[in-house]
Amino acid sequence: MQVIKYKFADGTTNEVEVTEELYKIHLELLQQEKRNHWKETRRHTSLYYFTDMGIDFEDKRIDLFAEIVRKENAERVHKALLTLSDKRRDLVRKFYYEEMTMRQIASQEGVSHTAISQRMKTICKRLQKQLCDCSI
Repeated sequence: MQVIKYKFADGTTNEVEVTEELYKIHLELLQQEKRNHWKETRRHTSLYYFTDMGIDFEDKRIDLFAEIVRKENAERVHKALLTLSDKRRDLVRKFYYEEMTMRQIASQEGVSHTAISQRMKTICKRLQKQLCDCSI
């Protein structure tokens, strides 16, 4: 007589005594299940296998709605920037696009850091007023 252990989903186990013949059939079924699993996974591995192992993949599908909103916002910002004077637009370009610090811009233009800071505040308020859709 042999003992086969069954483990249930709730964590409980049960032991059943079986004859040698049934035990051999049980072992063969386990081996067949392993072989089938190997055949199934040797050419491909499911994403569930990786997520079970804690490996996650970034979803690179394009969110069409988010992409449309991003483009519309970029167009609105571009139009708002065109309303600024050349000096103000140049200041925005240096600070946001060239990533210069206010101190670097101030030393380049020969003014104080505070003056550049005040200019940026004024520019931001003006752009915010233009970009803000107050009808909502």
